[in-house]
Amino acid sequence: MRAISHALLAGVAVPSGPQLELGCGGGAFVRELATLAGIDSPVVGLDLRGDALLFARSRAAGLWVNGNLLTLPFAAATFALTAALDVLDQAGVDAELALAQIHDLLQPGGVAVLRVSAHPWLYGPHDVAFGTGRRYTRNEFVRLVRDAGLLPQRVTYANWLLAPAVMAVRLGQRWGVLPFSQSLYTGTQSHHLLATALHNEAAWLRRHDLPWGTSLLVVARRL
Repeated sequence: MRAISHALLAGVAVPSGPQLELGCGGGAFVRELATLAGIDSPVVGLDLRGDALLFARSRAAGLWVNGNLLTLPFAAATFALTAALDVLDQAGVDAELALAQIHDLLQPGGVAVLRVSAHPWLYGPHDVAFGTGRRYTRNEFVRLVRDAGLLPQRVTYANWLLAPAVMAVRLGQRWGVLPFSQSLYTGTQSHHLLATALHNEAAWLRRHDLPWGTSLLVVARRL
């Protein structure tokens, strides 16, 4: 999924300046952004969880901040790029307020890359286990982005190649036909299959959008 975010950003002009990932977790995407951005564009990783930041700091020196998405400790118009990947759909997050914060943090002309879970009818045990508070329709999420003063540059789904199988499992779990099994997320074969499919999608997404999938991504610019 990080490769997909990079693919979408490859076709969008990002101004020079500091960059920020909200909900950075273990910091893998922050480290990749820092490598691409260079020394003149420092990259900040923010997360609510102290254990995630401890892991991030153990992997690389950098600007790691413990903070809440809804009360961000940064000045307005600070960042050229802000990423929020599987954050705005989390339980307890007011997406409307969070998007307004993202807008205010961006410099004029700055870029936001946003990812949320798609299709409310898929909501089930998987989402509960991973802290997802809701899933969005395309129109609903794009409207929220626009209402926050951000102009979408790219709108696409992702996780398309394996979507039929993923959706069948999620619906089976939702209807109680299939048990929720941790092995689905820890098996080596499933990791390899997902990685291969998503890297193929990333190559496609450098030039084209996808009409379907289980994740929804928006790249938007502050005017």
